[in-house]
Amino acid sequence: MPIKNFFRKLVLSMGETPERGYTAAKPGLKEYIGKTGIAKTTLRPSGTAIFDGELVDVVTLGEFIEAGTEILVTSVEGMRVIVKEKLKEL
Repeated sequence: MPIKNFFRKLVLSMGETPERGYTAAKPGLKEYIGKTGIAKTTLRPSGTAIFDGELVDVVTLGEFIEAGTEILVTSVEGMRVIVKEKLKEL
């Protein structure tokens, strides 16, 4: 019985609930890959962008992007939406 009590102290007994601040990744974030939007704030390297009228928290891979610049979603890692400046087509 003492061994069981010892392991009980090592295991987290509280569940992760929204009331305690836990938020899961939004299931639809992968849908943003390949979409273009506009940087609402300066991305240095994180900030906010607008995609189809919806505000989304985004991050670059280190570069700074000015507000108002057209951006492209390159990938999604968990809750991180990774963007880069969209190159102008000639």
